Amino acid sequence: MYDILIVDDDLFALALLEEQLKSYGDFFTPVYASNGREAIEILGQEDISLLVTDLIMPGEVSGWDLIDYIENFHPHIPVVVITGCTDKEKIEKLQKRVRHILLKPIKVRQLVKIVTNILNEDITSGSLKGISVGAFLQLLEIDGRTCLLEVGNSPKNTGLLYINRGKLYDAEYGELREEAAAQRIIALDNVRFQIKALPKVEIRRKIKSDLMSIIMEAMKLKDEEASSGMAGGQEHRIEPSPEDLLVIEEEDEDSVPSPKKPEPQQQVKAALPPPPQPPAPSAAKLQPAPEARKMDIATLENMFNSLRGIKGYQTAALMNFSGEILLADSAETDADVESAGPLFNDVFRTAEEAAAKIGMETCIELVVKTPCGLVVMCCSGVNAAVHFHLIALLEKDGNQALTKMQLAKLVPIIMKELE
Repeated sequence: MYDILIVDDDLFALALLEEQLKSYGDFFTPVYASNGREAIEILGQEDISLLVTDLIMPGEVSGWDLIDYIENFHPHIPVVVITGCTDKEKIEKLQKRVRHILLKPIKVRQLVKIVTNILNEDITSGSLKGISVGAFLQLLEIDGRTCLLEVGNSPKNTGLLYINRGKLYDAEYGELREEAAAQRIIALDNVRFQIKALPKVEIRRKIKSDLMSIIMEAMKLKDEEASSGMAGGQEHRIEPSPEDLLVIEEEDEDSVPSPKKPEPQQQVKAALPPPPQPPAPSAAKLQPAPEARKMDIATLENMFNSLRGIKGYQTAALMNFSGEILLADSAETDADVESAGPLFNDVFRTAEEAAAKIGMETCIELVVKTPCGLVVMCCSGVNAAVHFHLIALLEKDGNQALTKMQLAKLVPIIMKELE
């Protein structure tokens, strides 16, 4: 799944785009910023695949400045410009620096077509850059691709992932096989991808876990190695092994023939290192209540780690439906989330009921603004197998857009842990 960053100081236009782009979420996830400075913060913390920006914006960072910043620090990110500028000379100069220019007023379908075309071009041309192994596998899953994916960050450190109709069937990394190999490969950084056709034999699906579970385990493994100071440059150069792809002798619903026609080779390269990560959290800061102790502590550390680097972040908590705090992040702040959480939880439940009564289904997200700060809340949904609320407290100039996006990403992860 791609994250695309949309920047515009017109809050009404942003709200309209956000509503209209919801139906296109199968291919990309929009992230929004209302000014250039906020956009730069997001670019430093998220893997953004494409930037859509206005040119004329108030503040210290205009659209022109943002394009300069991209060229200097994120040259792999394609840029689409939305503007009302009619100066032909400026437009001609700008065309040499960006992928596409749209003149206002724009049609959302036109923007979506341009964005998806650019992202698809990058995949098929082999110029895709700045994407993690997990994100690329999710893209192949959406596309239903069948291929042999070679992944590595050096000629002597590579692994193989066997993918059929978007599903991960098997993996090889040095002496490791199946899920253990897949986790090691997904944990690699600064990788280069090469897509090949699957060998012409029938293969058995040896990896049964869903992709998101494997990605989460890979992230835990990566964090554990980072905290223990282990070096990640081990040599694991392998080639596809026919001995490991035996013809199936028994009936298996997960067995499939490989493609009849070999697919052309494509080469995809991650040219730049991923954006800087926020500092690793301290386990002592996590305060799980008894009901939350069954959740894996590494997952919890990862969960709050994704929030701590956000501008203006103060603290966050996980609450059950009645407002009881299951887990709180004790960041250095005066905000008492354990006392305020149940009160805001009541506000959220009221909003859920009010939205349902007027025919708008139930509330899934809520933002409360005060003169001193922001309260951002989201929930798993009243129809979810496990119902819970997430709350984050920010300073008044905190990055609301990035916080909302991170909380939404955490919901399915927490749900899986609590089930």
